[in-house]
Amino acid sequence: MRLIKRETVHIFDLILKQLIRLSSVAVIQFINGLFDANHPLDSTVEYPSTETVSKKLRKLMSDTIVIIGGIHTYHIEGEIGDDANIALKVFEYGFAEGLRTKSAGEGDNVIEVCFPKARIIYWETTGKTPDEVTLRLRFPDGKHHDYNVRTFKFLDHDISELEKQKMAILLPFYVLKLRKRVISAKTSKRRAELAREMKSLFNELVTAVDRSAEAGLMSEPDKRIVLEHMDRLYKELYSPYREFREADTMLQERILTYSEEAAEKAAAKAAEKTKFEVAQKMLMRGMALPDIAEIAGLPLDKLQTLL
Repeated sequence: MRLIKRETVHIFDLILKQLIRLSSVAVIQFINGLFDANHPLDSTVEYPSTETVSKKLRKLMSDTIVIIGGIHTYHIEGEIGDDANIALKVFEYGFAEGLRTKSAGEGDNVIEVCFPKARIIYWETTGKTPDEVTLRLRFPDGKHHDYNVRTFKFLDHDISELEKQKMAILLPFYVLKLRKRVISAKTSKRRAELAREMKSLFNELVTAVDRSAEAGLMSEPDKRIVLEHMDRLYKELYSPYREFREADTMLQERILTYSEEAAEKAAAKAAEKTKFEVAQKMLMRGMALPDIAEIAGLPLDKLQTLL
């Protein structure tokens, strides 16, 4: 298998950081799904700085740390391969976050360092990808502690499962689904077949994004951002193959449609607001509701509800 370029891995990291900074509702839904939590959707969402400089002046920066409701801290790392050192990396970042929020425990001789809850998302997996990664910490007193972090095998789930598990904001990474097969394709004919499969996959993903917004897993503005990141990842992975350009055109057209739909909805909302303001002024002058409805261009039942 051809390895993914370091630049591409960096793009994965950046996009994950940006997706976990969508609307608060989208982020809380995602955290609830990934960590089996149940935070209210009106909880606050904070992002502490994940950049830490060690005593050796080495910069550490985790993928994302999120604080929900001012109390509950979560650490998410995305990983493309089976890196045996990922547990060490997650521990290191978690320890840095724990030190940032350390507190005195039982008396002055005890310092409490609280690690955030952590999960690793494996974008692609192999038969060796673990369900949990473990870092064994051995102490001078002979005791040891296993630091265990659960993993989430992203592509092992189909699109509908990701929706049910509230992972809708991660759907851009689903374009990875065909990557290995495309790399292994020996002929243009085979790549063309895979490109047709990709178009079908795009239709599923776009429909899933629509459903997710309707179900409250993300806001309307989130939809465009999710699709834009999907397009960016698609270009990064498949632009070298001419057979895949048509599928990319289809996705770009859908993004443009979202933009147009958003503009139309905004214009309609502004127009209705103006009509309602006019109706309020007429009501203050003592005009009858049926007359106001006719002049303002609003249905009478809706005008009664608004007023």
